[in-house]
Amino acid sequence: GGGGPSGLRVAMARVPRRRRVAAALALVVAATCAASSSGHPLDPFHELVDDPATTVVRGPGSVAKRAEASSGSGAADAVAAAVDSWHADTRATPLADVAPAREASHGREEDGGNADDAIEAIVSSKALGEPKPCAPCDGCSVDWAAASLAVSRSDLEGCRGHGACGVCEVDLRRINGTYGLKRLGDNVKVKRETGASAATVLRANGVFSASELLSAGLSAERATAASAVFETSATNASAREKGNASVSVPASPFVKFVCIPGLPRHGTECEPGVPTRAETRLVTNTESLQRLSDFCGLESISTRSWVARVVGTAPAGLPLDPWSVHPDPVPVNQTGIFSSPARGIALSALCSRPEEGPSVLESVPSHQVAQAAVFDFLFCAGDRHTQNVYVADDASITLIDNDNLLGEQVYKPESSAPESRACAISSLFLPGTMESWRLRRSKYCGNRLGTLDYRCHVGPSGEVALPLKLRTCLRFFAENDAETTQNTFGLLERVYAETLRRRASDLLEEGLAEALRNAGLAEKKISDAASHERPVGKLWEELDEDGKAKMMAWRDSMWRPTEPAVCHGLVPDWSDAPHDWRRDKTFEGGEGSCDDTGAQIT
Repeated sequence: GGGGPSGLRVAMARVPRRRRVAAALALVVAATCAASSSGHPLDPFHELVDDPATTVVRGPGSVAKRAEASSGSGAADAVAAAVDSWHADTRATPLADVAPAREASHGREEDGGNADDAIEAIVSSKALGEPKPCAPCDGCSVDWAAASLAVSRSDLEGCRGHGACGVCEVDLRRINGTYGLKRLGDNVKVKRETGASAATVLRANGVFSASELLSAGLSAERATAASAVFETSATNASAREKGNASVSVPASPFVKFVCIPGLPRHGTECEPGVPTRAETRLVTNTESLQRLSDFCGLESISTRSWVARVVGTAPAGLPLDPWSVHPDPVPVNQTGIFSSPARGIALSALCSRPEEGPSVLESVPSHQVAQAAVFDFLFCAGDRHTQNVYVADDASITLIDNDNLLGEQVYKPESSAPESRACAISSLFLPGTMESWRLRRSKYCGNRLGTLDYRCHVGPSGEVALPLKLRTCLRFFAENDAETTQNTFGLLERVYAETLRRRASDLLEEGLAEALRNAGLAEKKISDAASHERPVGKLWEELDEDGKAKMMAWRDSMWRPTEPAVCHGLVPDWSDAPHDWRRDKTFEGGEGSCDDTGAQIT
């Protein structure tokens, strides 16, 4: 995740809608799903309506549900036809390219849920003891599979984080392989996105989970030798191509460097072996988040992360920006943020297959969608777009790129007042936020990206039944002062603990739907304040620089109106769920839960 340069944002905003064709879907989706950490470009690729007050509250792609039945040209054509028709019926000019009218109301009634005051307190207010690590760290190697198992088997207080890492030499490799899902066919492969942030992400070749090696029947030496031939968790087909049909190699982790001396990616500069302020903050935030997610029993939905000092050589050919690469290898002696490998491909790549993509989305386990929603809400994810969610062959999902959570994405030291922007949530799983709002209007994947709204899986009220371990951790946050929480988990800023306490209290006392509304009030103020300055009735290309700046200021808010989920009659999959998050166990989804456009009936 992260934002690219302003020139790229402007260039993307000027791409005419009607020049996009189905053959470019993969490139378009991968290039435009990345959200900016400081501002969000006008996005005609996803946001088919840029007007929160429009009377049309359902994604136009949902109309294709009926069109597909009578159209012989396929799903993608049916969706495009529905979008064109919807534009023509609504305004003469496509709404995505128009600044909304000034008099448009932003006071739409929110789709809140019933407050729940009956959650029982699990533990009394007390400071936790010294935590035991979920796994040791040997040099820079953590057995992430064993660590996850330790969390799942631990008691209510449990383990948190990892043992202290040291320094190690790592064979650093570019992430330049192609990846795919078997269910989409052997000939469907996509490249890993390099992202638009200033950080550099490489693969730490030869670093493995010992538990995964044992289950694969491999030694570390054999696995390292095999992975040197073909990086990534090799499929049998890849192995056969290399003449190693019997070898299946567990994937090596990724390692992110905030800055590499001599590699000025997006203009970053640093000295060898000298930590920068940005590096120190992200490293600390990463460790804090891992402890928190372990403590709350939410770690299984995300990659595991740890930090270590890395000595090695960054290979030649690393991207400096979206247009150029560095021609030479660069020595590395920096702290790296490691993350366990996520299986499968990013959601942004999934929609390159408009026919198969929707079937994968409709198969995502419901308990994972609910868990992802709570993870992003509690830990303040402000950048959960389609590049930061991976989906595997079994349709299971994994959240990646979590080092900027807890409020770090929007934190400004000079803004310490209670009304400051301490947490800005934006997640494709959470209604009323920018990322969810833009995807419910997306025509890609047959308008099925909106089915990842967690309400499609738990019911329109949005209320969830919290697991015991999660209730325990929420009670700890709610009943302890911010200083205790900050010291216990090593949070960077006191305000992170304060807002965490507020969200935990709201979740316990009022339920997720109302807690989410409360968390978005500060962002709504930003949207309301900027809406009076934004230009109106003009195309983006007709705006001068001042007008574009004002439009971007309005869009920088993460708040969006809470509207009915676009579920298309999804039947939630709660089979084999380790926990049923539905407060209303009678909710089963299906066609009867939606109207004729696919929107959930509230």
